[in-house]
Amino acid sequence: MKRVAICLLLGGLIVWGGGIGAVGSTESMGSLKLGAQLYDNWLKMTGKTVEGNHPAYPAEAKKSGSSTWRCKECHGWDYIGKDGRYASGSHYTGIKGLYDVRTRSGQDLQQAIAATGTLHDFTEYLTLEEIVSLVRFINEGLIDISVALNADGTARGDAEAGKQLYAANCADCHGADGNAIDFKGDKDGVQGVGYLAVDNPQESLHKIRWGHPGSDMPSLIADVGLDDAAAINILSYSQTLP
Repeated sequence: MKRVAICLLLGGLIVWGGGIGAVGSTESMGSLKLGAQLYDNWLKMTGKTVEGNHPAYPAEAKKSGSSTWRCKECHGWDYIGKDGRYASGSHYTGIKGLYDVRTRSGQDLQQAIAATGTLHDFTEYLTLEEIVSLVRFINEGLIDISVALNADGTARGDAEAGKQLYAANCADCHGADGNAIDFKGDKDGVQGVGYLAVDNPQESLHKIRWGHPGSDMPSLIADVGLDDAAAINILSYSQTLP
């Protein structure tokens, strides 16, 4: 049985120790899903509002406002920040990702997220449960993007196996062709599953694995019980859709 982090709140400090329950337990998977969706868009998840740019967001970077407060905006959908998809372009910040720190202790990660008085202090915005869930996601929910994607962004899965999984888990909402939901309805043409899977496979894989904040989209890892190989297969098939 793999050990998972648990915590106690003592005098405002989170004390981490050995855990209870298997990683696949309902409680653990729910916490992982919450952490993954907070990483995606904690503002939507919590209903909190912010003003201006995040204080740690580089002045020379190109984004502004609430988007600069999202974890993914600096650390990337691929969890490797400046060394991945965000190595250049409008999302470039020069900030490192989180994949290389995933083995650090829960206490260390908690201090990085919620160190009072630092530029990265989120205690004003996130509850203890949310901070713990983010830490658990960093410790246990990240994926080595090089295992999932080739350098050109094509998924390294089995599209034929993914076709069956897509039909069983995705087609009811997204349609057989992936275009039942238009992600960019204000632009010409439909931008559905196939478009997003090719245009941003890193984001697509994160959402296949963990769902979309504030929606009914399930996490195929936490809610359905599929594994990462299945998620990559779904992404491979999704890239074949129009």
